[in-house]
Amino acid sequence: MTLTSLRVQNFQILALILDFQIVTKCMVHGPCGTININSPCMRDGQCCKSFPKQFKDDTEEIVNGYPIYRRRATEPVQVGKYSIDNRWVVPYNPWLLKKFNAHINVEVCASVKSVKYLYKYVYKGHDAASVKIQKEGALDHDEILSFVEGRNVSAPEAMWRLNEFNLSHKSHTVVRLAVHLPQQQPIVYQDGQEAQAIERAALRKTTLTSWFELNKNDPSAHNISYSDIPQYYMFDKSTTNWKKRQRGEQNVIGRLPVVSILDTERYYLRMLLLRKSGAISFDDILTVNGLRCITFQQACQEYVLLRGDQQWL
Repeated sequence: MTLTSLRVQNFQILALILDFQIVTKCMVHGPCGTININSPCMRDGQCCKSFPKQFKDDTEEIVNGYPIYRRRATEPVQVGKYSIDNRWVVPYNPWLLKKFNAHINVEVCASVKSVKYLYKYVYKGHDAASVKIQKEGALDHDEILSFVEGRNVSAPEAMWRLNEFNLSHKSHTVVRLAVHLPQQQPIVYQDGQEAQAIERAALRKTTLTSWFELNKNDPSAHNISYSDIPQYYMFDKSTTNWKKRQRGEQNVIGRLPVVSILDTERYYLRMLLLRKSGAISFDDILTVNGLRCITFQQACQEYVLLRGDQQWL
């Protein structure tokens, strides 16, 4: 089934897939811009929804945003007093549009960031509707009472909450691991306390420098990579040391943050940390077959981790 559609063609063709009248009634944006400067979507002389869109022969995927959908340059049609074309059509799903006969904007959402967006809807609370008539100028608003009287709890949700069932489940714990160059760990400080912050940072170990210490003192950790170490050891933030888990391997995932290739040396350090175990220092990571490399990029080359220009040489 087609997920999104943006076509407004002549009535005879469009009638084969959905009712032309529904599209022109429910899915046409505005119009706005120079055609209608008083449209509610206008901000500083421009449409806040970026209409009209541009004609485009092919759909283009965007990593951190909405796709740029294909919009064919069709003949305009008359909608009310305006002449509109594909550039004014809001993305929709044909099946949903015919089912509900209402405005339903459907977008392709494939980024992992969408989880963060959807997560809040599960816990934002009940639907609410509260209407109160009071004298003009009077101020008598009880937020707690309004919440209690205005909330609308469905039968399934009431049953679930009365039985105190879990609202969420977590199978694994994710531990964020530091990836930084020598003497370049992040430091958080308040204005005017830079010197004290540097002194504190010199005494505290990061998850990375503490991993080096662990490999020096615990031979059993030598065969465990940096990203896998949280499964077997717990990072104690009070002492900034890795401590062996008492109950053995746990459902814990170590995550190394994504590093841009523009941050060259840190990018290649991350690549090495994903593959090298038992390192006791940054110099140890730079040492390959007894020879100390000058840069982490050179170390990656010696380990044959880079195959060519396509690997960001």
